[in-house]
Amino acid sequence: MSKQDELNAIFKRIAGEHGKLTAKQVEFAIREIGRVRGDIADMLADYAGADGVIKRSRLLRLLRELETVEQSLRQYGTDALNGIIEESADIAIEQVRIAFHRVLSESLNTVSLNQNVIDYVATRFSDDGLVLSDRIWTTSGVIRDAIATQLRSDIIKGESVGTMVKNVRKVYDNQTWMIKRLVVTESNTAYRTANAMSIERSEVADWVRIVDNGSRHPRHKHHKCYILAHEDRYGRGRGIFKPNDSEIYCPHPQCSSYIVPVLKSEYL
Repeated sequence: MSKQDELNAIFKRIAGEHGKLTAKQVEFAIREIGRVRGDIADMLADYAGADGVIKRSRLLRLLRELETVEQSLRQYGTDALNGIIEESADIAIEQVRIAFHRVLSESLNTVSLNQNVIDYVATRFSDDGLVLSDRIWTTSGVIRDAIATQLRSDIIKGESVGTMVKNVRKVYDNQTWMIKRLVVTESNTAYRTANAMSIERSEVADWVRIVDNGSRHPRHKHHKCYILAHEDRYGRGRGIFKPNDSEIYCPHPQCSSYIVPVLKSEYL
């Protein structure tokens, strides 16, 4: 097995390991952002009368107070995503460092790499023209609106606080797909960005190759990662790009593609 083949196998393996990590990160984010359900339960208890029911006359005031709930959603989401992005970047950089040392006996200067990755992911504009904080605000707003709609209906119907708390949990559970989409997208973007920046920082490769990794999706051939993986932009082979070609960092939301170095001839 050539050194290039050996690295290809290592990067494929660690991409699979990162996929498992991402699943755990999704669970963490859903749990952390879901702390808002406890905040809402406390708020409902404060508004309820002795009979455990909230009077209609208090509805508008309660709905206005949901603004603080949305702020909590944003804060919990921001804290969770920042931690996830940093974790993915740290792991990717360390894995590249270990792979280069094991296969090529080469070291990697990792000074400031993690922060460079975090800064990029936090400030990148996606296809919708939004940065990370915008996407967190949008997700928080949608969840808050769904909860407000449910509470309005429950209060008008005269439901008990206990029933309202259960309904809020159901509403939240129905919106967790948005959190999953956000976490998978940002975690994988941090992972690919860290790989590419680490390779660019190294002495062993001037080029990288993007490997599409979603052949089970029925419309995979329409995904940007598939298109990039089959594009020969620079006449060096399909899927080969410069490490700073940022479109390979996040080809599309929830993309599971990964990046491998294309070794210089002297390292083959």
